[in-house]
Formats: sequence, C-alpha cells, structure tokens
Amino acid sequence: MVKAEVDAVDIDLKTGTTLGFYTFGLERPNVLILSAMNGQSATCVYVSYLIMKHLEAEKRIHGTVTLLPVASPLAYRLSAMVSPLDSMDLDAVFPGDEHGTVTQRTAWEIWRRASQADYVIHLRSGWQPCVSHTVAMHREYIHVRNLATQIGLKLVVQSSSTRGALTTEAAHEGIPAIAIEMRGAQEVDAQAAVEVREAILNFLRNKDIISGDVIESTATLTARMKHINVDHEGFFVPNALLGTRVEEDQLIGHVQDKGDVKSPYNGNLISVSQMRYVFEGDIIARIATPLTDRPSREREVEAPETKRRKW
Repeated sequence: MVKAEVDAVDIDLKTGTTLGFYTFGLERPNVLILSAMNGQSATCVYVSYLIMKHLEAEKRIHGTVTLLPVASPLAYRLSAMVSPLDSMDLDAVFPGDEHGTVTQRTAWEIWRRASQADYVIHLRSGWQPCVSHTVAMHREYIHVRNLATQIGLKLVVQSSSTRGALTTEAAHEGIPAIAIEMRGAQEVDAQAAVEVREAILNFLRNKDIISGDVIESTATLTARMKHINVDHEGFFVPNALLGTRVEEDQLIGHVQDKGDVKSPYNGNLISVSQMRYVFEGDIIARIATPLTDRPSREREVEAPETKRRKW
C-alpha cells in the first residue's frame, strides 16, 4: 500500500480557497495531474479519485505522481466557469502572479509545481457530450506529441494554443503537457471516467512508474476543431454517433420542422449536442479535421463561441 503525502496550500483563508495536492512516490519522473479548473468538472474530478484509489493499492511507485483533484475550489463548489471572487478563468492566467488576485495566486502555485514536473496532464470535462480525446500542441512540439501519443486515447486534437492556458505555457517552456477532455460536465459519466483512468494508468505503466502490462495503442493526430452551427431555431435532434468519421454534407441531425443539419467538413465527430432547443448560430457539434501539410492560419478555438443570433 502506498500512502499519499497531502499538502494543503491556503491561497486565501477568508474564502476557504485551499489547494489539496496528493503526492505518491518520491522519485523521477514526476507527473502532475490536475482537474476542475472550473465548476463544470464532474467526470474529471472522479477520474482523479479513481487514479488515487489505484495508486494507493500499488506496492511501490517508481517515480512521483501528484494529483490536484480540484484546482479552482470556489468555482467548483458553485458550478461556475470563472471564479466568483475576481471573475477570472483559471486556465487563462498562467503562469499566474504570486501577489495578484485569488485566481492569479492559484495559477502561480500550480505553475510553481508544473514547472518542476516532467509531464503535466490537465483533465477537463467537455461543455458538450464528447468522445474522450487528447488536446495538445502536437504540431509545434515533439515532446508534447510524444506524450499525447503515449496516453492511449484514439484521437489527438491540435490545441488552439491560447496563451495563458496551462498546457500552452508549459509546452512553450519545454514541458510535455496535454489536456484530456471527456464528457460529463455536470454529472459523472462513469464509462468515460474509467476509459480515461485506464489511459492514464497505461501511460504510467509505459513509463515504469507503476507495475503492469502496457497495452499498445495507436493515436490519430488531427487538426484543430471546426464548429457546426445551426441556421434555424427549434428543437435539435442528433443523428450521428460520437467518434465516428463523417464526410462533408453528411447528416449530423435536424431541427424539427426546419431542416437538416449537415457537416461542412470531413473529419471525426468529437462532440454533438443532445436533443435540446437551439437558436440560430448555436454550436451543435465539433469536428476534428484531418491534418494538412500546412497549419491553417485562421483562428480556430475550442471555447463555445457562437454566431450572432437574430432576435
């Protein structure tokens, strides 16, 4: 049995903002795994819990694995996307500021540890039902690509490389860093949680940090996300399976009594909305498009931006 060393770091005593770091092992390599940078993080927090339970059952850890299950405590408690104290998104202010706001000080404390890590894995729950996938700057950095392809998930999507994001800043500093996105933002998706847990444990086995057989896997590298927007207001009904390959003009779903919604791109269907009422311009799906010889110069983002609605 391996017992975790717990380090509780008080960022702001008045608001109860305390970070709990759980460290297993004392050797190199050093892996930092963190989740819940916002309040829509049900499944990724559960993945952290599952990983800790597994590590506790190991006889020995040949390396160091540090987990931060909840990186933004107040946002997590309130199910908010930003901190209620300073309205900042934690994953947009790295490397942070030791003397800044609560969110900036939180980022600084996380960055202090991330900058010493050999690998950084950010777990996050998607804002839309999605297939579990890795998001990484695999086109820019070979050290990031190596980590992304060793995780074991089938799809590795090119990151938007937004400055201020932990994985972006870490990659620029030469640290292998990736994000893993899974479904289950407000409620735990147990199937996705187990899938991601096994992918991370397989990586730890691959690095000889924990014991066990390594499962060989092949990852497909893709370009950045493309969004599919609806042109009509009404009830959207999906008609495509997550993770499947879609072709241009393939049916994704339809808005009842208004018309079909087809994909304008070729690629893998990363996420698709459940049946719900939508407005003109809403994003109902995301496609990971195939790699091309040259990266696209257009600005492509992973955050849920929409076209302007007509009221």
